[in-house]
Amino acid sequence: MLDTTCPQTVRAQQEAAHWYSVLSSGEVNDLERNQWQTWLSAAPEHARAWALVEEVVSRFQGLPPTLAQTALDTPALDRRAALKLLGILYVTGGALAVGMNTSVWERELAGLTTGTGEVRSWTLADGSRLSLNARSSVDVLFESRQRLVRLYRGEILIETGHAMLLAQSPFLVETEQGLIRALGTRFMVRARDHEVEVSLFEGALEIQPYGAAVQRLRAGEAARLQRSKTSLIHPQAPHAAAWERGLIFADGMPLNLYLRQLAQYRPGILSCDSVAATLRVSGVFELADSDRLLVRLQEILPVRVRYFSRYWVRVEALTTGV
Repeated sequence: MLDTTCPQTVRAQQEAAHWYSVLSSGEVNDLERNQWQTWLSAAPEHARAWALVEEVVSRFQGLPPTLAQTALDTPALDRRAALKLLGILYVTGGALAVGMNTSVWERELAGLTTGTGEVRSWTLADGSRLSLNARSSVDVLFESRQRLVRLYRGEILIETGHAMLLAQSPFLVETEQGLIRALGTRFMVRARDHEVEVSLFEGALEIQPYGAAVQRLRAGEAARLQRSKTSLIHPQAPHAAAWERGLIFADGMPLNLYLRQLAQYRPGILSCDSVAATLRVSGVFELADSDRLLVRLQEILPVRVRYFSRYWVRVEALTTGV
């Protein structure tokens, strides 16, 4: 473990964050690359500090810790996010905890976030409308060459705009599994548990899993992105973006999937046993009062809801005898 109370260690970590911001600028030259290499090999503290920055950013991105090479080619974080990281290092005196929960880093580094039960919308610089479901986080980077939304977790609903000169630039959504390019459209992207799903409501999209070919989505279609795999295109689920209106539309939805959506709107743990997980839920439900929805479950399904505490709830099938 690094001794973060040592002045040399603190200084090395701050310098490592600075070098990361330089290498992430997209404008690094050969002289700066050589200077970074010289700094990196100048002292063991430098190598350890660089490894720490790699580890922190790779955990935040959900990517393998190979940032030294990535930073020289296609940086994992844009310069703005790298400068946020630099600022955190200075504020904390370099005392970064690599084991820190990813959500903490999302709050620090992501530009737009929502908490439990929170749904928000923003109008972006080009007139695009971006909505975030609960427990979601993204970063937005608009430049003359591209409009980029980086989705870290959760669900986003985007209706691309056409205002200003920015509308002439490609509109991209970057995820852990691949890239999505909007072609004048309204669409949703969900990133949960290392899975990425795309649903298209209007217009057209190009999707490209990392390491696979580009595919075209048309209105009414959906696909799951997986690295190095061709996506299977299928009809989108009806009312996939009902969360924007504070609703769940369930038409024979497995209970475990229903509870997974509901869990985003209440603190703590919400789970079910394996028998209850297979039961099917149908109806239209308002997300605003999750306790009321749990009571209703006992009215429409053969289950009981057990409250071990306010923050630990389990749904059990009556047939289990538990």
